[in-house]
Amino acid sequence: MTSISCPYLKELTITSYRNIPQYEQCIVPLLQRLSTIEFLTLLLAIGVDTSASHHFIDGLDLQRDIISHMPHLRQFDFHIRSIVPRAPHLDIDTIRQSFVQREQSVDCILDYFNNDCGQCQIFSLPFIGTRLDFISNRFPLFDDNRNTFLNVTTLLLFDDIKPFENSFFGLVSRALPHLKSLEVFNQLEQQEKTTITTNLIEFPHLATLILYDIHIDYAEQLLCRTRLPCLVELLIHYEPLSTIVTQYQEEARNNCSKIELIRFVDSSTNPTDTLLNFFPNLHCKISKKA
Repeated sequence: MTSISCPYLKELTITSYRNIPQYEQCIVPLLQRLSTIEFLTLLLAIGVDTSASHHFIDGLDLQRDIISHMPHLRQFDFHIRSIVPRAPHLDIDTIRQSFVQREQSVDCILDYFNNDCGQCQIFSLPFIGTRLDFISNRFPLFDDNRNTFLNVTTLLLFDDIKPFENSFFGLVSRALPHLKSLEVFNQLEQQEKTTITTNLIEFPHLATLILYDIHIDYAEQLLCRTRLPCLVELLIHYEPLSTIVTQYQEEARNNCSKIELIRFVDSSTNPTDTLLNFFPNLHCKISKKA
């Protein structure tokens, strides 16, 4: 990093949705060398090093480590998600107050999980990202009236405390009308079982659905009780998909009719002809996740 020199660089965007484990050792020193920057965009996921500061990235960090080193900075847009193991429980106002000196609209969200990790997402407004990761039931900003996340096209849902109910997916569909990729991690059984109705939730642009580590309820929710008219790619375990094809053919038929590619999480799976025939547009070869 010490060898990088860009004396005339005025605009920079850095995007990394994979956790950066050495943010303070790598990214911060790089940015501090770029004193000519006028327009900066950071879209980052940061896995905080337990041997370093061991705290959520907040406004004080941005001011001290980045902004103060860029005297020509005119615009700074960001969405930074920091993940801390054994994270201390903070009040969200503590994070918000760290931005009081910024003449810019900013918001944040704190969340804590049973896996002993906490995460903090800080972002400038209007929200400039197209992706949200590790969103739980406690994410408070899916407000129909705010339209904060209209540009988001990729969403990863994760919760190990509370199941995702039908009403939650309804909130997501209204808040993220342009969603193209949805990934769900939740092993908890839904508590508010719903029957099939004519008033189904719809994700009109969703093309990719990833159901990697789930209770079967979410396969039923999304393949049987949700309209997915553009779904072409599915990643799932073999057993829940086999159950749906066997027991819920009529409910799932429309959503499965356009699927072109299925990626099975179980690498040794040999799908039956009955299952294959349920997907008329499926490619001849089914990809298997290694």
